[in-house]
Amino acid sequence: MSIVVITGPRHDASSLTPPIADDAMWKLWERAQAAGVDLLWRPCQDFVELTGHLDRSPVDHADLVLLDVDAAEVPESDVAPLRHALASLDVPYIEIHDGSDQSDASTLVPGHPSLVSVVVPGNAMAGYDMALSIGLRYLGAHVRMAA
Repeated sequence: MSIVVITGPRHDASSLTPPIADDAMWKLWERAQAAGVDLLWRPCQDFVELTGHLDRSPVDHADLVLLDVDAAEVPESDVAPLRHALASLDVPYIEIHDGSDQSDASTLVPGHPSLVSVVVPGNAMAGYDMALSIGLRYLGAHVRMAA
């Protein structure tokens, strides 16, 4: 089993500075591995790249996608391709946001909503951690919960 994390371009890149993101993603990867699930991270520099990752069928052979993108930031020229990619996505996805003012990408495709949208204002990594927990439970993986 595998989960692919696709992160969209950010106007505020400071919320995921590379050393913090790498360390936190490593911890998430270890949790997923302990549950018998591969975790792949696909950071995207632009929405064309993001759409390209979603268009892969199936997405890197994933059973689930964790998607970190603010639909309000998608340029008009990229909305239609992103809408098509989400509508064609053949695996479920969970959205992650670190701001309550961010828009779900699933609003672009009402007929193909996300399983859940995780919003942890100001703490992207806590959102990733929560989304991974939900994803592992959804996939039926055995996860040891910390006390």
